[in-house]
Amino acid sequence: MIMFKKPIVSLLSVIALATGAQQALAKVSAEEAARLGQDLTPVGAEKAGNADGTIPAWTGGGVGEIPAGYVPGGHHPDPFADEQPLYTITAQNAAEYADQLSEGQLALFTTYPDTYKMKVYPSHRTYQAPDWVYERTRACAEQAELVSDGNGISGAHACYPFPVPQTGLEVLWNHSLRFNGLYRVDAIDSAAPDAKGRYVLDKVTRNTYWPYWDLEKEGTDRLSMFIPRQLAPARVAGDTFLLLDYQDASAKPRQAWRYFGGQRRVRRAPIFVFDTPVPPSQGLRTLDTYDMFFGSPEKYDWKLIGKKEMLVGYNAYGLGAGGIKNDDVIQPGHINPELPRYELHRMWVVEATLKDGERHIYSRRMLYLDEDSWNVLVHDMYDNKGQLWRTAHRHLKLYWEAQVMAEANEVHHDLISRRYNVVTMMGENPGPFDYSQPPPGDSFFTPANIRKMGVR
Repeated sequence: MIMFKKPIVSLLSVIALATGAQQALAKVSAEEAARLGQDLTPVGAEKAGNADGTIPAWTGGGVGEIPAGYVPGGHHPDPFADEQPLYTITAQNAAEYADQLSEGQLALFTTYPDTYKMKVYPSHRTYQAPDWVYERTRACAEQAELVSDGNGISGAHACYPFPVPQTGLEVLWNHSLRFNGLYRVDAIDSAAPDAKGRYVLDKVTRNTYWPYWDLEKEGTDRLSMFIPRQLAPARVAGDTFLLLDYQDASAKPRQAWRYFGGQRRVRRAPIFVFDTPVPPSQGLRTLDTYDMFFGSPEKYDWKLIGKKEMLVGYNAYGLGAGGIKNDDVIQPGHINPELPRYELHRMWVVEATLKDGERHIYSRRMLYLDEDSWNVLVHDMYDNKGQLWRTAHRHLKLYWEAQVMAEANEVHHDLISRRYNVVTMMGENPGPFDYSQPPPGDSFFTPANIRKMGVR
């Protein structure tokens, strides 16, 4: 059995909790909220850089001058293309960087000692959002609170609800409710290669609307409305899904429907939650690891550990570039290590432990969230014997045309089967995520409409 050494978590700040598993539901004070825009960024990160200057201060984000040749709606040229790696981590020197890596990241060096590596570049804090997002966040910072034992929120709309978090659940809700734009249309390619790198391509189009961020929907209880539609492989082409999520998962759990292209009928899908396998992933991902974490937190106790400086996939313009072929990305064991860009950033660390009496294939989870954007960037998952089983990594970039920080690529590794699922490859598609379209009418996100979409 391969044993993975647990990395040392060097905390930059630790939140004092009354007990490790308890989740306080109190709102933050006016004094804490007043820090936003002062020593904290408008959404709650530390403005200052670190002591040795390897993490810079946040000065408003952005990538600087937009690279020449950028065409709105097209792929993003790399604004940092001229930079060279500071150093490269391999299996031979990974132990030197153990305190800046998660247990899952370290495991990849052990599992693929001859081929896996991380090229580390200068750090750039490019996170940026529209000014109105900052204003809304400051306005609701003292009002938002957890309800239903942490399974829902109240007092928040179109804002980061907990920019000065006190608990692990508040940090998790900031990820679930982070600014992702208002409406997004995209086409992505995914694959789950076998040990020799052979794969069947999965092609999906997705329509996602976030009513929570719609200023015209004040008072809505809806969080997100999501339609993924299968284009390939042929056996599932036409299958279309509809998922509706709400602000209080206890009062109103997820509603889901599936249109089966082969049967030409729509059925309710009540099990599209928690550890239900994601259909195109060949069993390598659960539904609650979509978007790195997705859905109700009710099965776990969430403990806020603190912060940690980590090497994570950031400013991933090279990995997500137009013209990058899927075959350029996919290799046996892991994606092509020449393409990702890793940078040092501060991460919130949250530990999830399965509650007594609950069932899930993961007994424990470690989530690492970017302090600037609240994206989960690393997610380590443990089996019911407490052994590290899977690790997921998100490679992030700023979609500057929409001022949205979102993934350019995402990879989910199964360390036991030595297989992985690479998600969100866009290099062979005409463009990246499209945030330019207005949200469709209410009739779009309905079971009747996914039937129409499925037969086109």
